[in-house]
Amino acid sequence: MKTRKIVILLVLLCLATPATALEYEGGAKLLLGTPTGAFGDAVDSEAGGLELHVGLRPQPALTFGLGCNALIYGSETRRYSLPLVEDFDLTTENSMAGAFFYAQWRPLDGPVQPYAEARAGVSYLWTESKLEDEDWWDGDEVARETNFDDVTTFWGGAGGLLLRLASGNAEQKKPAVYLDLKVSHLQGGEAEYLTEGDIEIVDDKPVFDPSRSQTDLTSYQLGVVLTF
Repeated sequence: MKTRKIVILLVLLCLATPATALEYEGGAKLLLGTPTGAFGDAVDSEAGGLELHVGLRPQPALTFGLGCNALIYGSETRRYSLPLVEDFDLTTENSMAGAFFYAQWRPLDGPVQPYAEARAGVSYLWTESKLEDEDWWDGDEVARETNFDDVTTFWGGAGGLLLRLASGNAEQKKPAVYLDLKVSHLQGGEAEYLTEGDIEIVDDKPVFDPSRSQTDLTSYQLGVVLTF
């Protein structure tokens, strides 16, 4: 319900914004995520990943756009010896990915631009295992399977700072370049997910021990934004 209200609010803000010459932006950032609350208690590790976004600016202080991200919040490798074949490594990764709509308020126009941001979206959590020949010189992948997955929603906010690295030139079609520093906190909906050690092999069959909780996440981001 909270996610739906935030999406409606962002859409109303977009519709209420007077039409002017549009500016565009795109960016990419590295993420260091910290699961918090019950999610953090279950995961007990940091997450790393990447985020991409595109946006348009109908007026200098407001930007609206879409983004996506992906993070790995756990990984483990186990070695198994199978009859009549070489040994194999079983690598399991716990991951999450999101797609979101965002609105950003950037009150200053200069070399240093602080901003506040609201976002809402959908998150997909999954655990995938792959079986590989352990020989380092070939590393053949024998099999890959998604063991467990779930979908939930999220909403939240962020604060950041854009530092201008290069000025743009419209006539030369040269974009302005900014260093983007951001901290965000997302309130994730309830989902079922696996963490490290939640898969056991019993009588040659996998047995899952999933956790269920809210999926809150705080992330620290460093990247580059181009404006046109």
